[in-house]
Amino acid sequence: MNDETYQLKYPRRAFTRQSLKVIGRSLLNLLADVEIVHPERLPHSGPIIMAGNHVDTLEALMMAVCTPGNVEFLGNGDIPFDPNYAFIVNAYGFIPVNRGNLDRNSLHKALDVLKQGGILGIFPEGGIWDPAHMNAQLGVAWLSHQAQCPILPIGFRGVENGIKNALRLKRPKMTMDVGEVMPPVSIQDPERSLKENLTQSATEILDAINTLLPERTLKQVYQKVEETYKLEVEIHIAQMPVKIPESLSVQHGSAYAHFLYNPIMMDALNRNLHLPIKPLKNIYRQTQLTPVLTAWQSILNYLEENPGYFTYRFGIEEGLDVEQALEELIQIGAWVEQSGYALSINPIHRYRNAKTNALVIERGGCYPQSM
Repeated sequence: MNDETYQLKYPRRAFTRQSLKVIGRSLLNLLADVEIVHPERLPHSGPIIMAGNHVDTLEALMMAVCTPGNVEFLGNGDIPFDPNYAFIVNAYGFIPVNRGNLDRNSLHKALDVLKQGGILGIFPEGGIWDPAHMNAQLGVAWLSHQAQCPILPIGFRGVENGIKNALRLKRPKMTMDVGEVMPPVSIQDPERSLKENLTQSATEILDAINTLLPERTLKQVYQKVEETYKLEVEIHIAQMPVKIPESLSVQHGSAYAHFLYNPIMMDALNRNLHLPIKPLKNIYRQTQLTPVLTAWQSILNYLEENPGYFTYRFGIEEGLDVEQALEELIQIGAWVEQSGYALSINPIHRYRNAKTNALVIERGGCYPQSM
């Protein structure tokens, strides 16, 4: 097949990527203690999909600089990258995916890479906002099935806060454990739909990755069970509580409370997208609500551009509930300000510690340092 028939030619940016690999590998070895388990399994060429767990940004760096071949990555295209390292990502290049929205164009570009014998880097969880609590996205299974190419599972350990610790000269221990190659995805049960078969295969790929992670690491991630979220909304005037009219009650507050306990998502909205959401932190008996109303409206405006932002991360039902909650909060906030009242917003997070079974109740939200 002629190169012109491909949407994306592979390999590309060979000189730039090789230069970045040399620099990146040198910096990694200087600032961190990097161990590669079974380096002989890393590919020089494809077609093959490299699939790893994802808790930080370092996994992509390690995958790129430690793999002998030229790795083409699928990456987030729905929000800008962290400005601290966006220039490196843009110099290396990747296939942007509009996560949460059907993006056939990106998937077909990735498929073209595999058809040309390329190496594709994917993180099946699709993001780092809730590591090891997310189901595998179907893209990795679909691509393997369509290209009939194998998958190489990789487990990364010690990468969380790795950049921060490395820059503080703590020389963190980071491990890249390369697993055994898995065969191309096939239709295992003809009686089930394609989506059901792909879901099963994607789960098996993620399970293969998790087997490369120490049990203690998984226990740290899975320490919260039976999680619930609740949003307390209170109105006061002169220290006295005011009853909220039924027509203004916040019916979808639990979804918004969940958002206020996700610092990665808030950090992306604040630093990557520059939305004015800082006033959403610690709303307690506040009377001047214009900045808060502006913050809520800015998120709603962004959802018009990227409707999948919350549904991709929280699931369709809860993601839509966040949008409903924002509309309800704007309505009640405008009424409170016009009436001269004071508004308090208190998100509550309840869960049980998986190790001790103790009930834990957190109040007030969990906000990124940028806020």
